[in-house]
Amino acid sequence: MRRSREPGSRWALPYWAGPVTALAAVATLWACTIHHKVRLAAEGVEPASGLSVCVLFFDGLSKEALERAAAAGDIPTLKEEVLDRGLSVDTAVSSIPSETYPNLAALQTGLFPGHHGIPANVWLDRRLQIREAHTNIFRTYSSAEFLTPDAKTVFEMLPPDSVAVTTPMARGVSVHSTNLATVVASYLRNDWAFLDRKTIDDLGDAYHGALSAGSLPSIAWGHLLGPDEVAHYEGPGSESFRAIMRAIDRSFTRLVRRLKRWGVHGRVLFVVLGDHGHAPYSRFVAADELVHRVLYRHPTEADCTGEDCVLVPSRRQRPGSFEVGDAQVVVGAYRGAMVWLPTTRPPEEVPRAVLSAQKKRKAKRRRVEGAAPPIPPRSDFAAALADLPEIRLVLTRGPEAGWVDVYGPSGRSETHREERDDGKDVYTYRLLEGTDPLGLPPALLGRPLSAAEWLAGTAATEYPDLPVQAVEFFDSPRAPDVLVSPIDGVGFRAGRLGGHGALSRGETVVPLVFAGPGVRPGRIPAARTLDLTPTLLSYLRVPYDEAEMDGRSLGIRTDPIDPPPPLPAPGSLTFD
Repeated sequence: MRRSREPGSRWALPYWAGPVTALAAVATLWACTIHHKVRLAAEGVEPASGLSVCVLFFDGLSKEALERAAAAGDIPTLKEEVLDRGLSVDTAVSSIPSETYPNLAALQTGLFPGHHGIPANVWLDRRLQIREAHTNIFRTYSSAEFLTPDAKTVFEMLPPDSVAVTTPMARGVSVHSTNLATVVASYLRNDWAFLDRKTIDDLGDAYHGALSAGSLPSIAWGHLLGPDEVAHYEGPGSESFRAIMRAIDRSFTRLVRRLKRWGVHGRVLFVVLGDHGHAPYSRFVAADELVHRVLYRHPTEADCTGEDCVLVPSRRQRPGSFEVGDAQVVVGAYRGAMVWLPTTRPPEEVPRAVLSAQKKRKAKRRRVEGAAPPIPPRSDFAAALADLPEIRLVLTRGPEAGWVDVYGPSGRSETHREERDDGKDVYTYRLLEGTDPLGLPPALLGRPLSAAEWLAGTAATEYPDLPVQAVEFFDSPRAPDVLVSPIDGVGFRAGRLGGHGALSRGETVVPLVFAGPGVRPGRIPAARTLDLTPTLLSYLRVPYDEAEMDGRSLGIRTDPIDPPPPLPAPGSLTFD
């Protein structure tokens, strides 16, 4: 082929090279689109139930904030399509701590953070000698690596046609659109409406891709980051927060319109849920300064030679022999603080709980039959920390595995779990000194109750489900020695107006609403958000082992579902 010479180069490209290169670039980009990826995944899967679950996961949205947005008219389509015609949980309790990564993993595995391997946004594992910060954007998408090997996600239990958009954690998903470039751009531009619009539009493109192959994804999970970021910087009650909710609703309107035009709207179960709420604050205090100040007066260490680490007075009592800076104080979401105390007696080997999915470690404190268990020793460090005016609650590991001590400004209590003769667990919460730090109804104190009974009995209190969740949280060898929750109006990060990670009701009660085929509108009094995975698997008629999860199915599919009309022919769809 004849080629002409060009100055400065050996050969000039032929005239057709430019258009061909452009077409190749377009083809490459098209092959990377979520539409194309989902279509390819759907082509390899035999259509199952003909139903699909669309999860709208609102990062940082409390139930109160959602209800406020609905009452103000900010989310008309969400209200009409989901809230007004859905099955709503009155008190949906997220897992403690009220942070994103432990809750995201709990939602996807049905396990408490103490059992799935990710106890917090930032955590330490003194036994493996690692420190992990999932809030580091360069490590964000590696978070699923730290799930325990046997902690199966909902994506791993579904057919290989699932979709996840923007979420940092989706182990086992068939198509994972991380939108990392858009996330970074949103951080740089502080434009979260842009990211959430892209996330919801990608959900629509995913449905179109599956329909192009004559199918529907079993689940399409969209992670909406905007509410959390705006609440941190502007406050959960700000006009900016209302604006991000309005923007999400407009994007959701487009998704609903597309699904209706394609004739599949009646096949989709919409799920609206949050992982935690936000607490506004105007006063900043340094968590490490508070902890170090108290440690200076009450030197305390962690003795980890047994099955569990326990708090003990430091043996280095001489002035200057105990270095308070050796305590690791971590603030993962600006309101809750976690403390890993220094230890001079570390464990000699890695416990089995890290290497396998040993969910629970059960313990019974030996006592004389019929007699009350002895009152455990008081930690002067924890009591003094709880006595600070900025602090509301302090939770510590108890004297044995399965026991947790709770300190308040004017009292101390404990909660523990034990296994009954029938193999089922019961939890007992009792007051040890002063007034009850949690302010629970007196009728509940000192009674061994099941997890379901505790959830129902505490649903209306300031600390729903805490007697159960505190024990389950400290099961993890990666959990801290101490969990600190401040009073209202106080945060542990300067320059922010909202935070979470603490134990208040506003941070732990979130929306959980189901609306779609087979779901009768109504209300469920109380549930845990980690009930999501078994609930969705039951809805889609996917078998699973109930014993492998802490959550339970809510049984939302109560009404018969009429045989849906045939899916539209792939060639009849329009892409927009």
